[in-house]
Amino acid sequence: MRKKLELAIKIFIYATFLVPLVVIPSSFIFPFIVPKMVFLRTLIEAMLGAYVLLLIINWKEYKPQVTPLTLAVFMFYIVSFGISTFVGTDPYHSFWDNHERMLGFFTILHYFAYYILCSKFFRTWTEWKWALRFFLFAGTAVMFIGMLQVGNPQLLLNQGSNRVASTLGNPIYVGGYGLFLLFSAFLLAMKEKNRIWTYVYAFLMIFSVLGIFYSGTRGAMLGLLAGVGTMMLVYALALKNYPKIRYTLFALMALVVLAVGVLYINRQTTFVSNIPSVGRAINTSLTEVMASPRWIAWEIAWSSFLEKPFFGWGPNNYFYAFNQHYNPRSLNFGYGETWFDNAHNIIMNTLAVQGALGILSYLALFGVGAYVLISGYRRKGAIDYHIMAVGCGFLAAHFVGNITVFENITSYLYFMFWLAMINSLATRTEASNLSLRGSERRSNLAESPGTPDRQIGPGIISTMALITFIVIFVCNIQPARANMKTLDAIKGLSTDPVLGLEKMKDAVSFVSPHIDDIRSDLSRTASQLLFSAGQNINSDLAKQINDICYAELLKNTVLHPLDIRNFISLAQIAQLKAYLDNSGQYLSEANMYLEKALVYSPRRQQVMYSLAMLKYQMGQTDLGVKLLEQAISDNSSIGESYWRLAYLYKLSGKMDKANEVMALAEKNGVIFNDQDNAALAQVFPPATTTPTATKK
Repeated sequence: MRKKLELAIKIFIYATFLVPLVVIPSSFIFPFIVPKMVFLRTLIEAMLGAYVLLLIINWKEYKPQVTPLTLAVFMFYIVSFGISTFVGTDPYHSFWDNHERMLGFFTILHYFAYYILCSKFFRTWTEWKWALRFFLFAGTAVMFIGMLQVGNPQLLLNQGSNRVASTLGNPIYVGGYGLFLLFSAFLLAMKEKNRIWTYVYAFLMIFSVLGIFYSGTRGAMLGLLAGVGTMMLVYALALKNYPKIRYTLFALMALVVLAVGVLYINRQTTFVSNIPSVGRAINTSLTEVMASPRWIAWEIAWSSFLEKPFFGWGPNNYFYAFNQHYNPRSLNFGYGETWFDNAHNIIMNTLAVQGALGILSYLALFGVGAYVLISGYRRKGAIDYHIMAVGCGFLAAHFVGNITVFENITSYLYFMFWLAMINSLATRTEASNLSLRGSERRSNLAESPGTPDRQIGPGIISTMALITFIVIFVCNIQPARANMKTLDAIKGLSTDPVLGLEKMKDAVSFVSPHIDDIRSDLSRTASQLLFSAGQNINSDLAKQINDICYAELLKNTVLHPLDIRNFISLAQIAQLKAYLDNSGQYLSEANMYLEKALVYSPRRQQVMYSLAMLKYQMGQTDLGVKLLEQAISDNSSIGESYWRLAYLYKLSGKMDKANEVMALAEKNGVIFNDQDNAALAQVFPPATTTPTATKK
């Protein structure tokens, strides 16, 4: 029985390597995320079911081994993540996350279990070698699909981008995955004695490098430099008895530095600028970074850390911190850059959401990982210098690569796998492995061969199988079905509102941990439909759709009382209700929701703009004027603030005030874009003499 259970766990681990390839575009709202996570969590939960049976059979033999790296992983992913989840701003969101990322504490528990299982059931280098091979082949398929997108940018929903996203849905993820595959292939090649396999690894490395380059990810390029540099340095230090090799490595490092210098000097040439990834990375200056929306996000992360320095705002709650400390300069880069749910920097984001405990335990992952590799090498018979050097190299590459991005489903998978490999290989001795061969090895995990097994009967096996099935059904199958129902409802609302209404009712009544996202997605789609095609929809039908949206979003405000997106959406729906029901009561409710949103994001222009117009509708024009004047005071370079204030003055019959606003815009050197000028044309008709407006 135990051999079958061990084999099943290993097969499931191998199956996880296929997760990055999973994508189902036609069935899920987030086809690159939801099916991957459903598949991965199902596999891990099945493994855990088998593992529990093995623990029952022989606890002493199968219990997790306490090692320095396991403690480091436990501290960050369980202790820090767990504490911050339950003491943070929104524990529900921290625990489940949204169905666009699905990386809440519940999922993190799965990754920790994955680390434990990989560490426990792969022990010898031979076992890890075959696992790495399979992972490498599966990953190369991802890179190959990315290369197909180079020739066909529309392939697999890539929308014509010149950066490949492959089956991962995001070029950033491709770049990071390419780093892992490159270091894996290099490690296999360095330890391979069969020349044919060496050629195979060299060939697969080409796809990894191409994936990194064509992803256009600057973080991956910086990670590549850091990883290769670290690896070469460790090799040079380890090979002190081989002076020729050491000198060669130092010479290569000098050449790399020289090459980077030459590229930097010629960074503005067409040739260098057009090199995929390299051009973007080499042309990025500190001045440019400081003038970017990400720098604003990093500043906000730091301010948020200072506000909650110990445990942070809670995992996946950076959104709340960003709103509370929102910087009006963000709108300079467009509305798309005013909504950040992640600081796009693993260090700053961890500081904000997990505080000091989080960042210290996160850094410990890399520090302890390097320590375990070095101590394992120094301890005779544990690991060789290849595992030490390449292991340290990838740790450096992953750390530096994440400075400008964040973890995702795939990166957590290969990072946990790599840490498990380090833990497994560097904490055992070669002698113990040599003694466990072939038929003499009852289990490759044997710690206490003399410990008798406990016999388990059909009752225990059936109970464990039932529990595992229930967990998989509730936590994976049901959320997947809910996601599919939501997509059906969205499609239905767009094509046949009558049918869409029924599908909408079905979706919001379906039990799912992501019911909050379902409500928000459906309400957003329904609102857009009613605003754009309201005249073509039966008024009773429109009221029914609107009423459902209103009722469901109210439930979201109970679940997430600080989420301003719910309040903004409720305000829009309430205004539509006021029109459909011809009732001023809902204008007051819309006003209440927008004022709440402004409390939780005091300087957000989008809320100010909507609230100012609503104040006018309610006969409180002076309050509306104050809001728009505040928006101008917060950021005097946004053209929309000026034309909205001028428009409000026009509605109030104060054209002299409207002209003063435009004079102020000219004085402040405001540049109006095409959309601004179109709005200004409504304020100052062409036949009227209008103030000067600088066109973009």
